Formats: sequence, C-alpha cells, structure tokens
Amino acid sequence: MNSLLEQYIVDTEFSDVSGAEHLEMLQIRDRLFQQEGNLSSQEKERLAQADRRLIENAATVFLALSQFVDLADQRKIQEIGAERWWWYLDVLAQMMNVFAIA
Repeated sequence: MNSLLEQYIVDTEFSDVSGAEHLEMLQIRDRLFQQEGNLSSQEKERLAQADRRLIENAATVFLALSQFVDLADQRKIQEIGAERWWWYLDVLAQMMNVFAIA
C-alpha cells in the first residue's frame, strides 16, 4: 500500500495529537490529493474511510490546529480551494456544531 496513505490512515485514527502533527497530516493529504489518480480502488476506499474519520473529528483536530496555525490565513496564503476540503476543518467544525444544535 502507498506509504503516504498508510501514514494518513494512522494520523486520522489519533485525533488527540498536537497541532503540528495535524498540520503534517493536512500536508500528507495534499500529497495524496496529487496522487489520487494513481491509487487502486482499494486504496481509494481506504482513503475515503480515513477522510470520513477526519470529518468526524473535525472539531477536535481544528482545536489542536488553531493553537498552531490559522487555517483561514493558510488558505489565503496558499490559495487553497474547496477541492482541498481538509484545509476547511474550521468551517466543517462550525457546520457540524450548527447541525448538532438544530
């Protein structure tokens, strides 16, 4: 299996790590984004499962990241579009909070 994918899977299984480690995870996800066309169907499914875990833990991951980096600033600086949704964990966490209240 793709070593970046293996690392990303492990990273998404542990949401209670430092913001620096989460930042590295987002950077790994960027590299996987560039390689998605070369992943096997099984690897794509495992990536999707890891992505779902990241989304489920968006608030926890965002909280750790926010102590280390401003995601909105990073999106502006790096010109990150919505197709790289993992850089929008602040937005996802807020949306999940709104839907939890409703």
